[in-house]
Amino acid sequence: MLSFKNLQTKLYVTYSLVLIVIALIISTPMYVYLKNNIETNLKENVDKLVSGYSNSLDVYSTINNNVTTQLYINRDNSSYTAVQYLSSIAYLKNTSPTETLQSEKAIQNSLYLNAAVYQTIHRINLFTSKGDFYSTNEADVDIMQTILANDGFKNVQAAKGSSLLNFSEKDRWLSRDSEAVFSFLRQISWDSHPVGFLEIQFKASDLLHVEELDSKHDKQIMILQAGQVLYSTTPLPTETSSHKLSAILNKVGIASAGNGFMTNEQGIDEFFMYQTSEKTGITIVAIIPKSQLFAPLLLFRNVTIISVLLLIAISVFVYFILAKILTHPLKKLKKAIDSINLGETNQAFIENKFHMGEIEIINRSFLALNQRLQDSLEETVQFRTLQMQAKFDVLQAHINPHFLFNMLGVITVLSDRGQQKAVSDTSRKLSQFLRYSISSGSSITTVSEELEFAQHYLDLLKSRYQHRLHYDIEVPEWLLNIQIPKLMIQPIIENAIQHGLSDSDKQLKIQIIGKIIGNKWEIRISDNGVGFDPASLETLKHNIQGYLERIQNNQTLNEPISIGGMGLVNTIARLQLMFKEQYQFSFGNNEDCGAYVCFHGYIKL
Repeated sequence: MLSFKNLQTKLYVTYSLVLIVIALIISTPMYVYLKNNIETNLKENVDKLVSGYSNSLDVYSTINNNVTTQLYINRDNSSYTAVQYLSSIAYLKNTSPTETLQSEKAIQNSLYLNAAVYQTIHRINLFTSKGDFYSTNEADVDIMQTILANDGFKNVQAAKGSSLLNFSEKDRWLSRDSEAVFSFLRQISWDSHPVGFLEIQFKASDLLHVEELDSKHDKQIMILQAGQVLYSTTPLPTETSSHKLSAILNKVGIASAGNGFMTNEQGIDEFFMYQTSEKTGITIVAIIPKSQLFAPLLLFRNVTIISVLLLIAISVFVYFILAKILTHPLKKLKKAIDSINLGETNQAFIENKFHMGEIEIINRSFLALNQRLQDSLEETVQFRTLQMQAKFDVLQAHINPHFLFNMLGVITVLSDRGQQKAVSDTSRKLSQFLRYSISSGSSITTVSEELEFAQHYLDLLKSRYQHRLHYDIEVPEWLLNIQIPKLMIQPIIENAIQHGLSDSDKQLKIQIIGKIIGNKWEIRISDNGVGFDPASLETLKHNIQGYLERIQNNQTLNEPISIGGMGLVNTIARLQLMFKEQYQFSFGNNEDCGAYVCFHGYIKL
């Protein structure tokens, strides 16, 4: 880990920060400028799309008006128009079959002529409310039923000659499936009397360019007429539709064209652009998710960021190499000093890669210094090792003797009562307890053996305190083979019992819980006793910390341990002497009542 106090880090950080500042100064204005241009272009593309649809609708509206005009003004050899013929069929009751046939033929010819002139028209229909139907394409449905079932014809009558745009998923005049169509529908009158209806159909695919919409899966096109959704490329729930319409119609009421942002019911930000035709009053709306619309902008941003970061990374790496070369002699000097250890057989020296005379002088000084240190360190380390071992032996043998007297008293009482089996069990457990605690074998044991020893101890105490003492041991099988210092758990239990049974009316409960969390093991000993006094707890923590610091610093400890919490101090001190930094501990009061002591250690892989 680099330290900000060394020269290499200062050089490296200084040049890196200068580079980053320069890169930001250059790239930020450039990015903002290009970002604005790209954003403008993206919005212009949407505007072209909306304008294109609106213009296409205007063209079809013009065709609709032209066809209507032709039906009113174009006369045949009899100087009659198609509308006049339709009027005669609709109102004249005494028309002869020949005249009716002539009228129908004239109407049909007029429709075919207009269809030939405007080939973008899918179908032209001219029909009456009585069911007289004339069309440029076939129709195989019940004409009257279709007219009566369509509410759109009522709206057309209310429009009084104005055209209304309709959308249908299929041609209503065909029973079989067909393409979706848009229809301009208007009422035809003659001499101020309505005589029928004119419908001009266009294929929806010709108006909306379906192949383009398919490539934009999330793009939505809406066609609004009189504030209502006439068509939408995406079916919308009523709530979502109302939400979008309210946001859009508020804009439409202010201007005939515009754009804005809104958030839909799913919490997705969307961009919308609309344009209302002055000719038809129909509004075209394009709605695109903001993330999709600005996807090219996001790509440009990401590429820019990656490019700048890559440039910075390369430059920082170069600066790192340069700083490393400049500080190489100083690092080698530190490495040579750190390499001087007890028992070192090779002489420490500084690698002189750049053949500097100053390094050679330092090397000669190191040879003499290393020899002197070896002689001195051997004596010092040997003394410290013997001293620490002596401390460990004293700590391990420090067991409170009053326990033995209490157990002998229990055995005496049981014997007087004639409970020979209880005397035998208690004596056997006491023997195993003493054998384990004073054995001169290894100072390291397993969790399994330590728990067995602790359980013997608790059973012995339970024979004395009966119902006033209760304990639970919950340790998973995977934890039983973990190696721990000998006599680590029992002293904590001893402290808990000494302080927890002060209240004669309360049952003392002791829990020993073991866990494995990641690469660590944990053993927690807790009770429901009186807990630590707050003042004593702080004093205990302070004294333990000071004592451990003195051990870590190899300071001479001639006086015995005299601070409170003897069992806890004993265990923590032995952990420190044996395992250095490979353990952690904590202790304190539970939230409800009682105290706890918790030990953590690392699992050796």
